[in-house]
Amino acid sequence: MEKKKSLEKVGFGIAIMFGIYWIYTLFIQDRLNLAPIFLTLIGFLTLYAAGLLLFTGVIKKIPNSELKKGRVSGKTLAVCFFLQFTALIIAGMLTNILALISGQEITNDMEMLSPLMLFLLLIFNPIVEEFVFRKLFADKLLQYGELFYMLVSSFCFAIVHGVAIGIPQVVYTFLLGMIWSYLTVKTGSIKISVILHALSNLFGGIIIQLLQGISMEAVGIYSIFMMLSSMTGIILFLTSKKNISIDGQSRLVDKGVLKDMFTNKGILFYAVLTIVMMTVKHLI
Repeated sequence: MEKKKSLEKVGFGIAIMFGIYWIYTLFIQDRLNLAPIFLTLIGFLTLYAAGLLLFTGVIKKIPNSELKKGRVSGKTLAVCFFLQFTALIIAGMLTNILALISGQEITNDMEMLSPLMLFLLLIFNPIVEEFVFRKLFADKLLQYGELFYMLVSSFCFAIVHGVAIGIPQVVYTFLLGMIWSYLTVKTGSIKISVILHALSNLFGGIIIQLLQGISMEAVGIYSIFMMLSSMTGIILFLTSKKNISIDGQSRLVDKGVLKDMFTNKGILFYAVLTIVMMTVKHLI
């Protein structure tokens, strides 16, 4: 029962945090006659000041878990690094498949790489997002099992990105979330996950955009590099899979954990809210 109530609070709390942010960005932001930088600043204050404050208020009575300090091998770090490329390639394939099914042309609508955007992608977002989805989630949910925490953290992290950047990114960020939450469990810290998060933004977004400004040939060469890195990730994962231990077992899926997640009122509310917001964003 405590597990159920804790998860409900986490689900409702994260829904409130992002819900007020989505209300601002979808319904209020465009009505304000302010410079873009001020609109962005208000958005950050809405999400990471008001929203985060409400989230921590909802979950504060849940007893904290203990993150035990540990180390991971160099090979484990290599597996996690290269698997990020695997996740990126999978997301790209899904984007192409959806484009073929819908008949829509794939666009590369990336935001301009201003100093502010670079700061957000390489420093601010990795630190804050890992603090929220890895550290705070671990504090409240790790006591109920490593896999339980990893799946909840990754799922909640992923569907947020569905509202911002589309369905293929849900799969991409879920896989990244599993990698980063695993490292958080094994090291007892978010330091490595913050670094890998920043590298993911660098290799998966910034470098691609910079190369697009140079030539499509450069983008093609980089695509080959990403594909080779993706294959390296798969090979390293398959050869070290037996060494992966979650809750003392070698597994990444558990029917009981999935049932606990997707029958929980808090998680269901959060999922429905994100679907509604995705639909609203598409319609407007």
